[in-house]
Amino acid sequence: MKVAVAVITDIQKRFLIAQRPPHVSHPGLWEFPGGKLEEDESPAIALLREVREEVGLEVVDYQFLGEVNYDYSDKKVHLLVFHVKAFQGEPLCLENQPQMNWVPFSHLKDFEFPAANKQIIELIRNKLL
Repeated sequence: MKVAVAVITDIQKRFLIAQRPPHVSHPGLWEFPGGKLEEDESPAIALLREVREEVGLEVVDYQFLGEVNYDYSDKKVHLLVFHVKAFQGEPLCLENQPQMNWVPFSHLKDFEFPAANKQIIELIRNKLL
């Protein structure tokens, strides 16, 4: 399953993370916004669509950070990770996320993420810090 993931940063260099809703896999864990690519959809178009649908932001500037492959026991995910460097709007919980936070990199360790997202944090450490 291909997934576009948005590592969104604000001018204070904080990262936007959201808590997963109770009715999905990995309920209550934290994640970077994103979602599955639709059939015949490019990763960049999926990124723009998912950020708009999940958190209500319009992406203005982004760059590709890298890929993460992870094999959960019930599915394999192929994460296409983008750094969203500029956006318009204020983030909103539009898909039943219990909460959302802007977090400095040094505090990401205080949140529990699905296993694949831990590799995204390593990408951030290696490419953005």
